[in-house]
Amino acid sequence: MIAGVFVVATSGDADKREDAKPSATVATHAAKPTASAPSSPEPSASADAESPERTIDPAKPFPGEPLPLRLNGDSTCDYASHIDFDSYPFVTRVDRAEPDAEDAAAPADLNWYGCSPVEFATGRDSRAGVLSKRQPFSRQACEAAASGGGLEEILMHSNAVEEAGIIAGNSICVITDKGRLVRAQIVEAPWAPNLSLKITTIS
Repeated sequence: MIAGVFVVATSGDADKREDAKPSATVATHAAKPTASAPSSPEPSASADAESPERTIDPAKPFPGEPLPLRLNGDSTCDYASHIDFDSYPFVTRVDRAEPDAEDAAAPADLNWYGCSPVEFATGRDSRAGVLSKRQPFSRQACEAAASGGGLEEILMHSNAVEEAGIIAGNSICVITDKGRLVRAQIVEAPWAPNLSLKITTIS
């Protein structure tokens, strides 16, 4: 009886050890995928973070701003340059004798009539004025200068140019016929006469 009991007890322990082995093995295999699984990426968050960089700023509609603009005097009175800051290139040059010359001037914000003296004028549906370089530039200051006007019609001889403030460093502020606010900074003072500007859309 004692020997029989001993054999049964030993067999039971062996069975328990054999039963324990598969359990340990299964636990080991079950743990591996959890430990080695990479963290899931979050593409949507990355795409949202990058999207503003690809969006075109509506306040800067023309690539490369500020853009240069040069207006030159003319030896004849036959041509006019119409400046439209709502489209690029800004200048349309027309023969004033053509029947549709007035239509070409219709969307213009500024007009440059090459004659002697050159006539510089604001378009009929736009507003333009000068902001002094002595005044800190801001959107509000530029808008106020444009609303105040002063460039309705300027004959480009020395006295009128200085009185109007068309000198290097000052800014011509324009509210276009479509409501844009544009800064045309004067790079070179008129001479002979020529006018060099640097164009930036403000809003």
